[in-house]
Amino acid sequence: MESLRDATVVITGASSGIGLATAQAFSRCGANVVLAARRRQLLEQAAQDCEALGGRTFAVPTDVTDPAQVRELASAAASTFGRIDVWINNAGTSMWGRFEEIPLESQARLIELNLLGAIYGCHAALPHFFDREGRGVIVNVSSIFGRVPMPWAASYTASKAGLAGFTEALRAELSSHSEIEVCGVYPAYVDTPTYLNSANYTGRALRPVPPVVPPERVAERIVGLALRPRRSIRVGALHASAVPYALTPDPVGRLAARLGGRFLFRSGPPADTTDGGLFETVPAGAEVRGGWGLEERRRVRRTVAVGGALAAGASVVLLSRIRQAKRLARALRG
Repeated sequence: MESLRDATVVITGASSGIGLATAQAFSRCGANVVLAARRRQLLEQAAQDCEALGGRTFAVPTDVTDPAQVRELASAAASTFGRIDVWINNAGTSMWGRFEEIPLESQARLIELNLLGAIYGCHAALPHFFDREGRGVIVNVSSIFGRVPMPWAASYTASKAGLAGFTEALRAELSSHSEIEVCGVYPAYVDTPTYLNSANYTGRALRPVPPVVPPERVAERIVGLALRPRRSIRVGALHASAVPYALTPDPVGRLAARLGGRFLFRSGPPADTTDGGLFETVPAGAEVRGGWGLEERRRVRRTVAVGGALAAGASVVLLSRIRQAKRLARALRG
């Protein structure tokens, strides 16, 4: 795709966070943006904000766990703008706590939202792509935990790892008989209002693990995929953890469980147990960022600054000692 102007882009989970940032990014490119989410009022406000950025928008209240509603979303997008060029499966949430203490109905609902919602989206979009001679781009938003398992978020990991596998398999399958591209996006912790929507069974307020990724950065990468599709992109420095996990999965997994347990259950302010946005929508604004990680980012910057100063000081001392050693060696030779 050479340009996104007048391209039709469908985005689920578009009323806040990554979805809203992505809708805004496509609107700036002059695309026709179809926003889908459960919260009608927030969705309409988000659509108005995107319209002001330069694109044409259309809001379709949709629960992605209902395949009939997802099919209606696809039909509405195609009938309004004439076609669908890009479909982004972004809707989803996370869930934290001890596996045995989380109700099974909550875990099943999470899988339905994160994995089946994306499957329903792909199934609804493909007939419209095939109507366009087998062309189109699907972007599935997974997570770093689709690559690196996260203790205390077992079902969330299962949903995102399942989405990663589904994305890879569907990409290979469609490449055999079409030009449809299927892309995976794997963000690390992102500064979105996810702390409001996430299911939390830890007894403590949810906090991110820095460095936290700005949602606008993820949105920019998604726009890039629409223009130049590729198999996958990884966003965030925490993806470096995939290397030690691949080399020594058991020790790294035990360490992650130990550190994660301390972080989730024994630090941070107390908080009530909540299903988040699993079954019902959560009152909130149409916001891209959630204020996640502000103090953590300041702490990381301080740590990096101190570490850099110490490293610089150590380098100066080391160079000085090397010069002294060279002078002593010359003196001894002379």
